[in-house]
Amino acid sequence: MRKHSVMVGDRVLYHAAQLSHAQRFAQARQAEGIAAYVVPDQTPAPARKVRMNPLTGKPYKKPQTGQKAR
Repeated sequence: MRKHSVMVGDRVLYHAAQLSHAQRFAQARQAEGIAAYVVPDQTPAPARKVRMNPLTGKPYKKPQTGQKAR
């Protein structure tokens, strides 16, 4: 799971799995007058596994081939 941090100085106030949640938390602290900032998690996102349909034995959706879906 991702671990984005909201920091004040060297102290961690909050960990979030989604970057937008960490940004929203930091904005709320800034509105209170606390100098909070976000440190995004730099680890690469894990690769997603293909989910197989147990009835057909085929994937639920075709895997994307690098092109945007239309």
